[in-house]
Amino acid sequence: MTEKILILGVSGFVGTAIYEQLSQSNKFDVYGTFFSLKSNAPHMCYFSLENPEKIKDILARIAPDIVISALRGDFKKQMDVHIFTAEYLKKNHGRLIYFSTANVFDGKQECPHYEGDSLQSDSEYGKFKISCENKLREIMGNSAIILRIPFVYGKNSVRMHQIEDGCQKGIMDVYDNLFSNYVTDIQIADYVEWIISEEKEGTFHIGTTDVMRYSDFIMRLIKDSGKAFPTFNYLDVTGTMAVLTERKDIPYRLLWNVDRVISFLCSND
Repeated sequence: MTEKILILGVSGFVGTAIYEQLSQSNKFDVYGTFFSLKSNAPHMCYFSLENPEKIKDILARIAPDIVISALRGDFKKQMDVHIFTAEYLKKNHGRLIYFSTANVFDGKQECPHYEGDSLQSDSEYGKFKISCENKLREIMGNSAIILRIPFVYGKNSVRMHQIEDGCQKGIMDVYDNLFSNYVTDIQIADYVEWIISEEKEGTFHIGTTDVMRYSDFIMRLIKDSGKAFPTFNYLDVTGTMAVLTERKDIPYRLLWNVDRVISFLCSND
């Protein structure tokens, strides 16, 4: 039976990658909401956070089995949308895949964090994501699947364009003593398809299996891509913002290391 999937925020960088991945499979019937993308495609519908309750009409019309949330924008309005969506899915025995962030741990940056670690954030963004995680679990229990991600890169990502601009200008900002892991849009999309296909539950930390200093990571990207090195303006940021996995059920093909991320980003494929 074909599963009907609705991606909230399909025009964003992560949402686009997931849509392209899932649409290639005959197991899924994929829909998406957009705000900035102009599309008349029958499986795309306009949605603005200015009217959170409109998500109820979209859910009733599409009747998704699974909702993937990659929404961005006003925190309170996002929360309203997620509550409406979670209540709909609970009533209709659906599942929700929610994108969270490494910032749920930014209040404790002494070491990398794993799925079972306690959440502690000092930032408004991290606190919001914690509240969303907790509310979705409260409503949906195990049917709410949480994906926490670190810095996201892709060949056409904003971060790669920033590196290109920095190399052209001859100067760019980099974090000084920040250690992290990294993830690509392609890896995220592969993870999501696997989670849906295998009916996985729980929390997932999606990122490289190893950690690298942010400035060293940028240096490697510049070197391996053959660009001219700019002068680095070091920003005084110290700590570790890495989300590593301790799950034993992750297929080897999904476990990227930093070398693989850099090789992918610098390839011409």
